[in-house]
Amino acid sequence: MKYLQKTEIIDIPSGVKVTAKSRVVTVKGPRGELTKQFKHVKIEIEVKDNKIHVHTYMTTYKQSAILYTIASHIKNMIKGVTVGFRYKMHTVKKHFPIEVAIKDGAVEIGRFLGERNVKTVKLLEGVTAKKNEKDQDEIWFDGIDIDKVALTCAHVFQSCFAKDKDRRKFLDGIYVSEKETIDK
Repeated sequence: MKYLQKTEIIDIPSGVKVTAKSRVVTVKGPRGELTKQFKHVKIEIEVKDNKIHVHTYMTTYKQSAILYTIASHIKNMIKGVTVGFRYKMHTVKKHFPIEVAIKDGAVEIGRFLGERNVKTVKLLEGVTAKKNEKDQDEIWFDGIDIDKVALTCAHVFQSCFAKDKDRRKFLDGIYVSEKETIDK
C-alpha cells in the first residue's frame, strides 16, 4: 500500500534558528551551529510558523520510516545546540592497570593488558574530553553533535577491546556507562 503523503512536524524552541534549503538543514543555538545534509533521501523539508515540516509523498511503509529517522536527526540537532550531549566512559581494570591521559585533542591509553605501547584516539571535531574530578576512572566526552560524540566513544572502546581473551573473565577496557545532556 502506498501512502499519498506522510508529514512530521517539529517545534522550534525559542533561541534556536533553523534554516532548510535543498535538503540541507542548519540549526543555530546558544551552544553553536550544526549543519547536516539529507540529499540522499526523497523528502521535502520546510520551515514555517516556527515549525519544521518534513514531507514525503507516495511511499511505502518502510520508505516512510525514513521520514521519522530524519525528524529524529533534526530533533537531536536542536537538542545539541540548546543543551549539548555528554557521554561518560568508565575505565574497568581487573587484571592490569590502565593509564588514560588527555593531551592535544587526543585520548592516550597506556598499559592496557600490560602492553607497552600507547594507543592514541583522536577526538573528532567539536568533541572535548576531560576526566571527572571526583572519579579519576571516569572520562567525560562533551559536544553538540551526538553522532560525533558517540563515534569518538566507539573509537575509544574499540581501541582497548580485549581480543583473543575470554570476555567473561577479562573485563578490562573502557566502556560507556552513562549518556546525558550537559545542561540538566
